[in-house]
Amino acid sequence: MEPLKPDVKKSVLENSPQAGAADLEEYERLLSLRFTVNPEAQGAPEARERRASIEKRIRELHQKLFPKSSRPPTQSG
Repeated sequence: MEPLKPDVKKSVLENSPQAGAADLEEYERLLSLRFTVNPEAQGAPEARERRASIEKRIRELHQKLFPKSSRPPTQSG
């Protein structure tokens, strides 16, 4: 997972007035956290609930940060 580039962050903040820098930081942190967990591993119910909570929050932040698209903008170069 590659962090969002500065120009993408700037664009998000300009085009999503309801979003703030803290939302961007949380979004990137949660996306990074997603890659530290093995989705195939059987876990305790608490761990499954935590993963589900993280995924739900990622979706909420995505809608807030990227309201006009279903996916974040691609980063080239």
